[in-house]
Amino acid sequence: MLRLGSQQSAHMQIARHSVPLSHYLKQPRRLVHALMNPAQVEELSLDTFRFHLRGFQFLMLNIRPVVDLQIDVSQDHLLTVRSVGCKIRGNEFVDKQFSLDLKGKLYLHEREEMTVLDGQVNLAIAVGLPPMLSMTPNSLLETTGNQILKGVLSTMKQRLMRQLAADYERWSRQQANATQPQLALNAAASTATYTDS
Repeated sequence: MLRLGSQQSAHMQIARHSVPLSHYLKQPRRLVHALMNPAQVEELSLDTFRFHLRGFQFLMLNIRPVVDLQIDVSQDHLLTVRSVGCKIRGNEFVDKQFSLDLKGKLYLHEREEMTVLDGQVNLAIAVGLPPMLSMTPNSLLETTGNQILKGVLSTMKQRLMRQLAADYERWSRQQANATQPQLALNAAASTATYTDS
């Protein structure tokens, strides 16, 4: 059994808008779509999502993972992600001898003009190797495999850092625009009540 692992950390500063970023992150779907192309994601429940990751070549193996992730937003200023299932498409041998463990945390530190995000994710994989790779040096397998995992996490990190701020700004603007008509309606109702009295 070959065991591989990688971790990635992220630090972001995002300008505050009319609605705090902590409110935005209470909606797991938006975070998921910041992490991944929405076309690659299935929503299994309000907090669980299926990611169809792009396939990659590991020596002579073609691996196409499908990973189920659960996102917990129940705690203030802390978001956690963990894998709850994984399947390998297109390779029954690997699928039967493959396990994946992903755990991540994202901390929010809200300040007057910005919100600071600090995150870390750990990814560990165990995979049984087919006979055709039995003579390959273990050091080569580990080096190659760990580089692939590092690349997967790095791609997700770059997309998150690129997409999150833009989507948060767009969402906050939408929330503010939706609130303004209601505030105007409430003000009009209050004025009418005062006039009638």
